[in-house]
Amino acid sequence: MSQVATPPAPERPLPTPTRESQPYWDGLREGRFMLQHCAACGKVRHYPRPVCPHCFSMESEWREASRDGVIHSWTVCHHPFNFFFKQMTPYIVALVDMEAGVRVNAPLRGIAEEDLRIGTRVRMAFEPATRDVTLPCFEPA
Repeated sequence: MSQVATPPAPERPLPTPTRESQPYWDGLREGRFMLQHCAACGKVRHYPRPVCPHCFSMESEWREASRDGVIHSWTVCHHPFNFFFKQMTPYIVALVDMEAGVRVNAPLRGIAEEDLRIGTRVRMAFEPATRDVTLPCFEPA
């Protein structure tokens, strides 16, 4: 009797840090929400990038930011965009207005779909995906 080979488990898609974004990913791994700020005009650059979209300076600095925010919007995912997430469906992804003045998109944990409301206070948490990569998520504040 021949055995049917079990297909390998799907791999989780992971970000590829760049020179500009590495401090952001390092911060998440350390349990900190780090944002890039323009060294010339002081405005936040999120997502991290080499040139300030406001004053075109290439100089920047990193500062730790508040992990608190409020739900701006959300979606309930019933059909995963990647096979890795099939076992997690349905899951909620929230778009959160952070106190730091940026919006972050990440999974929402610990709030039932029927309890979701725009303006609900949440706090960024951290989920290790691998030894080197930690991803943000949100939990009730």
